[in-house]
Amino acid sequence: MEFSVVVPIYNEENSLITLNEGILKVMDNLNVDYEVIYIDDGSIDSSLDILKEFKKRFPQIRIVSFKKNQGQSSALFAGFKEAKGKWIITLDADLQNPPQEILKLIEYKEAYDFITGVRIDRKDTLLRRLSSGVAKFFRWAVLRDKTKDVGCSLRVFKREVIEFIPLFKNFHRFFPFLAKKTGFKIKEVAVAHQSRRFGKSKYTTFKRLREGFFDLIGLFWLKRRIINYEIKYRS
Repeated sequence: MEFSVVVPIYNEENSLITLNEGILKVMDNLNVDYEVIYIDDGSIDSSLDILKEFKKRFPQIRIVSFKKNQGQSSALFAGFKEAKGKWIITLDADLQNPPQEILKLIEYKEAYDFITGVRIDRKDTLLRRLSSGVAKFFRWAVLRDKTKDVGCSLRVFKREVIEFIPLFKNFHRFFPFLAKKTGFKIKEVAVAHQSRRFGKSKYTTFKRLREGFFDLIGLFWLKRRIINYEIKYRS
């Protein structure tokens, strides 16, 4: 199997039909063998029921549903464990990164191990953009992490990446940094960003900054102890 698309879901009932149609259209046009793995992170709306209806119609869809909400990192980790593809694609369910943007990242898969989106012309609130800027500065100051946009969940990477990097709670915030430190070749690609059409963000600005601060401290400790290298050639 060539691709596994992993999508965490939490109370996204209003966006799921549009999201699923977009993903299937993009992947079908690639004319490759693929699967879409939806991870229901303990939704309390009708998200799981909608996903089950998708499953009846589309055999390439798989569902994993948590008993209760565990968070984005747990959902991604569960999806990675289920994935069968040589390449893994991740994106959020809120449609802020349109599924067709996947194609921009796939273009680089022959030359890179890990391709991550960089949101251009972000449609977030001013407060959220400012908080992202503050977090970016501290990541650079503490880790010397030059990743332009760690908040973009649209990514395409080889499955070997998840076999080599350390996975922990909130690892998704530092995913490109961890992949690079473990020796994988990284490419950042500009992608479109839209205003959220349905629902609201599951993260408050305060929660993002608070969790990001403690994660940064933990990763600083890990950085000093992780074995890292850059691969020149792999055969």
